[in-house]
Amino acid sequence: MQERQTKQKTIIYDALKALNHPTATEVYGYVHELHPSVSRATVFRVLGGFAEKGSAQELRLSGNEVRYDYNVMPHYHAHCRECGKVTDVEVAGIPTDGLFATANCGFKIDGYSVEFFGVCKECQNS
Repeated sequence: MQERQTKQKTIIYDALKALNHPTATEVYGYVHELHPSVSRATVFRVLGGFAEKGSAQELRLSGNEVRYDYNVMPHYHAHCRECGKVTDVEVAGIPTDGLFATANCGFKIDGYSVEFFGVCKECQNS
């Protein structure tokens, strides 16, 4: 059975695309400004559903709230130590289709995360 694409889901997905790796609270703030009738609980539930269904990534970066990314293709993120901004980065030497690993210790690997740290351009200039 195909899941319904409701107006609220479309609004929330559009907000996710408009924002840069937002938290659920940031998505709610954006959505609430434009559509006050969409509840906080709906935003949080729908974002969780997007992540569960694979139409968005849940980013669990160190020291931060969970963030969301509409780009579900394999890619990497840089995290600003000053302001907390998260941005996509291209990394030379790592295949664009992601890394693959095997473990000889009996561990079944089903995912990975690569996170880069630094200071964003805006924080460098302030």
